Amino acid sequence: MSMTGEKIMANQRKVSVEPNDQIPAEMLEDDAMVMEQDDFSDLEEEENKEVEDLPDDEEIWPGGPTAGLIKIWKKEHGEVYVTSLSFEKHIVWRTLTRIEYKHLVKKMEQLVAAGQLSSAEANMWNEESIAEICILFPSFDKAAITKEMAGMPSLISQEVLEASGFVALEVRQL
Repeated sequence: MSMTGEKIMANQRKVSVEPNDQIPAEMLEDDAMVMEQDDFSDLEEEENKEVEDLPDDEEIWPGGPTAGLIKIWKKEHGEVYVTSLSFEKHIVWRTLTRIEYKHLVKKMEQLVAAGQLSSAEANMWNEESIAEICILFPSFDKAAITKEMAGMPSLISQEVLEASGFVALEVRQL
């Protein structure tokens, strides 16, 4: 993964090393082990680049979408998100619109009423449909998910619904 993609992918994985009085001074004097704070400033600047600051042809991570493609998706859909399923597998997705949600609910009700889906099957159909609509990268087809992680559509659909405003971030009694 490129350093520019790291801010996008794992900005939360920052490690701070504080001076430790327990380490003998002679160990700290080894040139190979000592890095001044200034040595990290270039890394931090590279890590803090936004997608908009990247060249359009630069991949966000190896084998991933380019910054130009992310910019296009942002113009088309507004906010664009990424979920990391593993260190190598990342899913880029967008939120669900109200019209798309109403269409899914109507279709799901029709399938259940016609006896084509049980309640549990309807839930899975809904999750897979949300994933199919909202996943931007890699391409997702609910008819061909046999090779995917079993929980991926459930995870992505839950995150899509949260980001789309279907789940409150905080509820307080007044």
